[in-house]
Amino acid sequence: MNATQDALYRVHQLQAQRLGEAALPYDEFLLRVLRAYETDLSGLLTPSAAAKPKIQITVNRRFNPGRLCMTPSVASTVPADEILKALEQHAAGDWGLVDQSDWEQNDQALTNDKRLFSVYQSSAGQKFWIITEANRTQTTVLLPEEY
Repeated sequence: MNATQDALYRVHQLQAQRLGEAALPYDEFLLRVLRAYETDLSGLLTPSAAAKPKIQITVNRRFNPGRLCMTPSVASTVPADEILKALEQHAAGDWGLVDQSDWEQNDQALTNDKRLFSVYQSSAGQKFWIITEANRTQTTVLLPEEY
């Protein structure tokens, strides 16, 4: 068992409970996480494909991040609460550990529809990236070596 996967499974259980549906069995849930290169979080949070909740980031949000995805490597190495905190920071325009030049490029990208790029570090020291596509349809959380 993995603490990050366990945390994601707890979120899945809560979402299923809120929707009045049964949560997937743990093993089946993990298969969904491990079987894809990119993991669409909205697909993991509910047991059925018909009901897809919106993960809403509302605190000082400067843009709509679109569909939220992450790679299985991030899911297995970065705690889920740290990923969610970083997503909130990213959506609020806090670009994390990027240099001044990248920070300014991101600020400009908010108004001229360019890609947004943030860098964060987990409590265990693992760096991870968050990239939002220029058209704001998708935001992906990944490890630097996966780019």
